[in-house]
Amino acid sequence: MKYDRKLVVCMILIGVGLIVSILNGFGVLNGDAFVGIGSGFIGVGVFYFVKYLRYIKDPEFQEQYDIAMQDERNRYIRMRSWALAGYIMIIVYAIGGLVAYILKQNMLASFLLTSVCFVLLVYSASYFYLNKKY
Repeated sequence: MKYDRKLVVCMILIGVGLIVSILNGFGVLNGDAFVGIGSGFIGVGVFYFVKYLRYIKDPEFQEQYDIAMQDERNRYIRMRSWALAGYIMIIVYAIGGLVAYILKQNMLASFLLTSVCFVLLVYSASYFYLNKKY
């Protein structure tokens, strides 16, 4: 049986959520945050699964969804949204790293500032690659 990629993503999200919740229940993962993380993964997985079922069963929805995914305007909006999210992430990580450094949280500051450097390195490499390709 051939599985669609969307169905596999749904299964993975629900599976990860169940694993995190079970590990938290047995005490392997301690903390209330893991209950929220597990429940969040399960919720997102179920949401995508319901959307996938609607996509399969409703040909009108399937046609509208496919048109929306191929529309140039929607592609541009998705691309700009990812870019804006990346810019905001870099700024928040940089400010958080500086605040952590001021508060003597050296490990957190190192992680955040290294993350900023890594993202900027990936951005630079992909910019030069795509600039030569296109």
